[in-house]
Amino acid sequence: MSTAGPSGKPGTSRSQGQVTGHGMGFPLPPPPPSSSFKYKYAGSLQEDHREPIFCVTFNNFDLAHRDVFATVGQHRATIYQLLPGGEFELLQVYEDADRGRKAGSTAAAAVGSESEIGEKFYCCKWSRDDESGAALLLIAGEKALVRVLDVSRACLVHTFAGHGKCINDIAVHPSRPRLFLTASEDESVRLWNIRSRTCVAIFSGEGGHRNKVLSLDFHPWDGHRFLSSGMDNAVKIWSLEPIQKLIEESDRAVDGCVLSGEGGGGPRRAFPTRVVQQPLFSASQVHNDYVDCVRWLGDLVLSKSVHDVITLWRPEGQSRNRRAPYGASTPVGGDDDSDADGDVGLSTTGRLGGESVASRGIRIVDFKLSDSLRTWFVRFSLDVRCSVLACGNARGKVFVFSPLTGTEGAPKAKLVAPQCKLVVRQTAVSWDGNTILAACEDGSVHRWDRDNSDSMDADP
Repeated sequence: MSTAGPSGKPGTSRSQGQVTGHGMGFPLPPPPPSSSFKYKYAGSLQEDHREPIFCVTFNNFDLAHRDVFATVGQHRATIYQLLPGGEFELLQVYEDADRGRKAGSTAAAAVGSESEIGEKFYCCKWSRDDESGAALLLIAGEKALVRVLDVSRACLVHTFAGHGKCINDIAVHPSRPRLFLTASEDESVRLWNIRSRTCVAIFSGEGGHRNKVLSLDFHPWDGHRFLSSGMDNAVKIWSLEPIQKLIEESDRAVDGCVLSGEGGGGPRRAFPTRVVQQPLFSASQVHNDYVDCVRWLGDLVLSKSVHDVITLWRPEGQSRNRRAPYGASTPVGGDDDSDADGDVGLSTTGRLGGESVASRGIRIVDFKLSDSLRTWFVRFSLDVRCSVLACGNARGKVFVFSPLTGTEGAPKAKLVAPQCKLVVRQTAVSWDGNTILAACEDGSVHRWDRDNSDSMDADP
């Protein structure tokens, strides 16, 4: 890993703060968000590989460094800091040694030192070391490996292996950041423990996905449920509750092994990774094509396919405790099962492997995009309070919505960047919703800051 500033000088060393608890240990919510949806174009950066940046994400685990974000493109992960006036500071760069070779090249094949495909990173997420509080960055992609980077020491600390095909997404547990999930093209989701370097569980099999898994999200407060979606058009809800004892056992493991004997002095055995085959909920009627992004909004679900909409819906058979996201005065969606809501399921329960699994959802609102051109692997994001929802399209625009108050589904703003006409692969919304980033197909990242003046650099 290299650490450098914009002019090649060493990057600034930054101390790592602790996450402040809120209830179950979540970061404290920011001040109430501005009601303004006016954003002004602030600037951009261009990564020299000029290949797609598939993921961009802010560090929301560290309050002291919430202006720091990471990107992944090609075989590289890059860490930046937002500066005033639309500027960026380059803090660190990690480059994987396996760059592969271009099609038709014979030099690399002759040397035999590089694989044909090479590493390409598709996802990154922030975590935190439980003991030191140091910021960790998890990155994964084509080689089906998860790299854990210690940002404070600028080094690679561990590589997790286990998936049979490339990894498309990572989700970190909101209150136990040592736990994280990975979604893979091998049709499975895996749960890992950073502290003990174990694979705790594999979510796959009879009730699992039937095609590549594309997206994941942990529930923001209950500590057990998580969402998954994929190329089988399905959205599933899983629970960690049945394997809670196994998770606790994984905390006592060492380097993927369980210690036996008094005081752990006996022989080691491989950690007993469990296969979980049945989700709590599974629906394939919400969308009729790939579901490439899913996120919780309280107990409701936001999901997106390739048809110019992000759908907010309520999965039936889940908890009726409608605790609102931070800042919402009333629970999102309420308990109203009126006929005005669209039924996006076929029945209250379905049969998966002989077990009863909820499969019915109630559509609440469709947030309307345009010019998606059926492009997939385009992902949206929200701020911590879920007050700002941002998603790009295939023509370089970013659509901004108010998911807590929007009932019509129309965007509050459409953001444009000069000369940007390419696919926006992912957006990132800052902690307080004041900054929106868009990662694009050509290796560029564009930035908009909330504008409190009367002008707005956006399409009406």
